[in-house]
Amino acid sequence: MSIEPDKTIKIMRNASIGDIAWDAGGGTYGSNNWKRPADLNTYLNGSYLTGTLNATAQSQIVAKNWNIGSATWDNNNLGDQIDDEKATTWNGKVALITMSEYLRSNSNQSSCGTFSKINDNYSTCQNSSWMYINDYWWTLSPLAGDSNYVFGVLSYGYVNYVYANNTTGAVRPAVYLSSSVQITGGNGSSSSPYTLG
Repeated sequence: MSIEPDKTIKIMRNASIGDIAWDAGGGTYGSNNWKRPADLNTYLNGSYLTGTLNATAQSQIVAKNWNIGSATWDNNNLGDQIDDEKATTWNGKVALITMSEYLRSNSNQSSCGTFSKINDNYSTCQNSSWMYINDYWWTLSPLAGDSNYVFGVLSYGYVNYVYANNTTGAVRPAVYLSSSVQITGGNGSSSSPYTLG
């Protein structure tokens, strides 16, 4: 996804690890507070990290500050949305991507670069985002002004928010790799993805 100023590399799993509720324990509809900690936070930084990933992979992942601030529905200003996401941070090893990262992954920014644009043009936008998969999947971004909703990307590319306790959201974990991990090949395209070593 990115090479950070400190030379760490942010990556996201392409395939889902399964459908898991973002949070089922924080009230009737779940809580969208990642720091609570949300159930998905506990799972990803507990049994997923230590029980699913091998020792080599675990040694390459570093704790970083993640932007977990809320996103405003139908926002037409991507810069403001990014600032809102940066307003709250959490330090840890495994999380998800933010709503703005999904919007920025789209090569057609003029038609797909904000909430309202991508939802007006979702059938076009799904074909110009390298993050798109034909599944409903979670982001890290809670809905501004409500403690129960979290944003996700629907299977046809439309973005929307649902209750945090929804059990049909797919999970695509993201991590930061240590600066000792290097890009050893590829050009970053789908036909020639980066290789790491």
